[in-house]
Formats: sequence, structure tokens, C-alpha cells
Amino acid sequence: MTDWVIAVLIGAGVGLLLGIKIAHDSNARQPVLGGIPARLFHYLACAGLSGMLPFIIAGIVVGLSFLALFGTAIGFLVLTGVFLLAYAGFESGTGSRSAAH
Repeated sequence: MTDWVIAVLIGAGVGLLLGIKIAHDSNARQPVLGGIPARLFHYLACAGLSGMLPFIIAGIVVGLSFLALFGTAIGFLVLTGVFLLAYAGFESGTGSRSAAH
């Protein structure tokens, strides 16, 4: 395995674990109303965003170049944005948030 793959796997693994906590806390504060697909994309967005910093730290430790670090971090952000757009698509059909409280 290359150093880049190792750093991505570390970032993704840590992100998937931290994403559980972040999504749970977020859902406790403001519930996800769009069903299972919305919950899934919400969790994946939380995991993607929280996995970026561990990837950068692991990449620095294994000695990745700045371009590899920066480009992959932007990739994490783009993937998180795609997950958020999918989440918003499922969440938008659920009505207003004020009706839930």
C-alpha cells in the first residue's frame, strides 16, 4: 500500500467512528426527519468532515507532499458537500422544522 492510501484509510476510519458521535449529537439537537436515506447521508457528511483532519495528520506523519494533502482534503470537502446535498434533498420534503417542535 502506498502512503497516500494508508493516510486516506486512517482518515476515513477515524471519520467513520467520529461521525457516529457527531451525527448522534446533531440529531439530538435537531432531529433528521427525512427517513433512513436522510439519516445515512447526514451520517456520511459528518464522517467526511470529521475524517479530514485525521487524514491530514496521518499524511504529514507519513510524509505526503503538500499537493497530495491539499488535493485530498479538498476531495473530502467535496464529498461532504455531495452528501449534504443528498441529505438536503431527502430532508426538504418533510415540511417545516417548526412543526416538529
